[in-house]
Amino acid sequence: MKRPRLIAILLLMLLVGASATLAAPAKKSRATKPAAPNDSDAVLVRIGGDVITRRTLADRLAEIPDQYRATYSTPEGRQQLLDRMVEERLWLQDAEANGIEKREAIVHQLAQQRRDLLIRTRINELMATNPAPSDSDAKAYYEANLAEFRTPASVTMRHIQLKTEAEARKVLALAKARGADWNKLVTTWTQDTLTRANGGNLGSVTREGTFSGLGAQPALAESAMALGEGKIGGPWRTDRGWHVVKVDSYRPEGTRPFEQVRTFILRQLTQQKQQGFYQAELAKVRARVGVKTDSAAVHSFLITKKSAREMFTEAQGAGGPEQRIAAYQGVVDAWPEADLAPQAAFMIGFIYSEELKNYDKAEQAFRELLAKYPKSELAASAQWMVEHMRTEEAPNFNITGADSTAATAVKGSK
Repeated sequence: MKRPRLIAILLLMLLVGASATLAAPAKKSRATKPAAPNDSDAVLVRIGGDVITRRTLADRLAEIPDQYRATYSTPEGRQQLLDRMVEERLWLQDAEANGIEKREAIVHQLAQQRRDLLIRTRINELMATNPAPSDSDAKAYYEANLAEFRTPASVTMRHIQLKTEAEARKVLALAKARGADWNKLVTTWTQDTLTRANGGNLGSVTREGTFSGLGAQPALAESAMALGEGKIGGPWRTDRGWHVVKVDSYRPEGTRPFEQVRTFILRQLTQQKQQGFYQAELAKVRARVGVKTDSAAVHSFLITKKSAREMFTEAQGAGGPEQRIAAYQGVVDAWPEADLAPQAAFMIGFIYSEELKNYDKAEQAFRELLAKYPKSELAASAQWMVEHMRTEEAPNFNITGADSTAATAVKGSK
């Protein structure tokens, strides 16, 4: 090849390459590239300045308890969850726009939740480091405290209750006779109507002798235990009459085996160990942080008299009518000049009248209110009650609250 031709070919190749470079379309920016279907950061919905992505939706799905998660495994279910999250974001933004999070009560509640969450998390983490008691610990406790696991002697027995000793001796002889039918003897002779239909069954009883139908009869229980399993004996007398007894089974005093009480012991030891561990860790934190108590200030706080509002609120929830009357009277006695004193006095009369129907006591209470607080807004209501509470005319109160403890005035009273 001649050199001029070679140079021409090289120039042509350079020109073609340059043309291809110039003609190639510009690459699209990353921002305009469509998201892959499985892109976890793909934005599903924009709500104002907020977004919901596949990742946030998946995280929310993971928070749902296992037993409910299957509901959102279908396309329809995932759509419902997405709609719910959009709804939540809308209301959250609306609440923030209206300053809800800055309100004093909300700030206080959020602070309480933060406090409780931090404390609960720290304590749970700390308690998790306390090893559980072992089987050897439980065994050692069992052997050191065998008395706790003693089982008292018991007897399972039946009886035939008779009126007289003569009848009892006759029935005893019949019961011991060869081929005797115990159940038939019970049906024919017993005076105990509660056990007549079940063969005189008294169940199992210990030496204390507390029978469900006979009451406490320790002597009868002792006699049955001395008689022995499978034996018939008597007659023995109680305050219910005379008894012929048949012992079905006798279990002597014993000790419950370790395997039977192992779980109980481990649970008890766990509780004790956790309490001890918690107190020890609390003492460490106390020593590290430092706690200084002003005894005089604490004493002053403890003996501070409750406010009228506190006492009135307690009176509202004091329980029965008598308890509430006493509590309202406490408000009047402790805070006679408080704004709530007339209302407490009115409630005393109101409870006497409307709940206890003790109109004399009610009238006395209303007249005391009129004498002590003649200028009170409730004076007219008290006077109306004095004049009308014994009649069929029902008072029409302006109630503020969910119960009668908040009655404040009678409509139409002058």
